[in-house]
Amino acid sequence: MVRKDFIISKTRTYLRDFIDPVAEPADKPRRRFLHQTLGAILLSGSLVVTEFSHCIHDKCTDGYYTIKRLLNHLVSARGDLTAVVGAYRTQMNRYIEPDILLVLDLTDLAKPRARKMKYIDLVRDGSEDKLVAGYWCTEVYACAKGKRIIPLALDVFSMQDPSVGSQNLRIEQTIDQVHTALTGKGICVADRGFDGLNMYETWFSRKCPFVVRQRGDRCVVTKTGVRIVENDLIERLRQLWVNQGLAGDIVFCKVTLPDHEQPLYLAAHWQSGCEKPLILLTTMVVENRQQAQQVIGMYKKRWSCEEAIQFLKGRVGLERFRVRQYEAIQRLAILAMLAMGFLTWVLLRSRRLTKYLFSLTSRFRKERKFVYYRLLDGLQQLARLRRLTFEDHLLQPLEKG
Repeated sequence: MVRKDFIISKTRTYLRDFIDPVAEPADKPRRRFLHQTLGAILLSGSLVVTEFSHCIHDKCTDGYYTIKRLLNHLVSARGDLTAVVGAYRTQMNRYIEPDILLVLDLTDLAKPRARKMKYIDLVRDGSEDKLVAGYWCTEVYACAKGKRIIPLALDVFSMQDPSVGSQNLRIEQTIDQVHTALTGKGICVADRGFDGLNMYETWFSRKCPFVVRQRGDRCVVTKTGVRIVENDLIERLRQLWVNQGLAGDIVFCKVTLPDHEQPLYLAAHWQSGCEKPLILLTTMVVENRQQAQQVIGMYKKRWSCEEAIQFLKGRVGLERFRVRQYEAIQRLAILAMLAMGFLTWVLLRSRRLTKYLFSLTSRFRKERKFVYYRLLDGLQQLARLRRLTFEDHLLQPLEKG
């Protein structure tokens, strides 16, 4: 049996190896803040300051002043974490291959009872499909080997913020920051919400390969120069291929966008039980059925983005923050991204430690495709055992000599 002291020591070591390079651009108070909050958020599974502050054990004997200090870091002008996010992306860049999939999405942080929060906006609540008060959040994830998800951006914004300009502009800025940090690596995969000419202009100008789902009402130009709506084009291709005795569940052809010379490929897939086909527009070459299946498989990996945001909202508490300041909400989202990034760091670097933490979990004993639930629960279970036995804190940063 492996001693729990060994697991605790390895976890502390990996935490320091992860957070030290990330926190290096910040000053000393902010580095201490990042060390303490990252471990506390992981162990508490919450972004509520009054909840994760209980997991911070330092020389402060009055919890009131600990909470006050944390809130000051979240709202202070000196607490900007932009440089920290850049250092984090640079560190995770070593695990990103040139052809890795970068999943893009736009989610909502619904706060239906909010009235006086700064820059509160109207967003569409995906769970209830209605407009409620809240904030928008741009997500970018890299799909590494072994179904490991590397979060690269959780950018919270509001259209009521004068500095935002427009939703498309804010999304473009986030994509541009990620693209620069990754030195142009990755294939962007996005849903229908990113099917806009502004986004295509962004990708074309930066020479980013992409796979984007289509609504079907966009006009494209075939290689013969005919301008046609995508739905009509794929229906004609399907009928033509069926008449020739070919399989009609997947069709593809080379196209361009009006007023653009960039060669693109359109691929469509009729899934069993679905009336409407899955239509994709991509810069990837699709000249045979095998290549079309590869592009369709790329898009289907986009579901990892949905699983990641469900994990962040359900187990890290991304949507349950209890602060009103706009800047504090943005920084809490960054802390949530770093927390999930640390879990990915452990999964990518140590199979042994991952196996030991999996063995400690009690809530998720069955195998789950999204292993982050089991890993986080293993950390939290180990913390409970450690505190019961030694009355010590699991992820308390070690003092530098």
